[in-house]
Amino acid sequence: MTNFKNRAMFQYNELLRQFMSQYKFYGDYRLRQVFQGKIKREVKQIKADLVIPIPINPITYQQRGFNQVAGFLEGVKTTAALATIEHDKQLPQSAKNRQQRLQMKQPFKLNLSTEKFNKKRILLVDDIYTTGRTIRHAATLLLDAGASEVVGLTLAHG
Repeated sequence: MTNFKNRAMFQYNELLRQFMSQYKFYGDYRLRQVFQGKIKREVKQIKADLVIPIPINPITYQQRGFNQVAGFLEGVKTTAALATIEHDKQLPQSAKNRQQRLQMKQPFKLNLSTEKFNKKRILLVDDIYTTGRTIRHAATLLLDAGASEVVGLTLAHG
């Protein structure tokens, strides 16, 4: 996939792992504010036609009460262009090993018609880039739909 690059803002270390655990798994939604300003500045610098957060499945949303990526992007105009194919996942990404992540099948589908993406520069935003499989699946789908370029922005790279 030649039309995709990802930029991670931080290295995924123990402190950030603890932060993400508190934010995502313990539902401390106020923590989204810690990185909002920096993420907004990064989004503005990238100058994309569309900003698309990586979605979470409906069961996870129901349990957690929020999409952690959308929380970071609060106040940024985003497009809900992607949806998860599965409504419930058997095993969360955080519980998978590298091999299981790399074998993951396409988890997304488009929410909008392909004309919305034609010749657009798209910014995909996710929280943690581990193997890159999730964000690359989303990028492939958007490029296949006609996007001219897809750029990734993640909070951290592990």
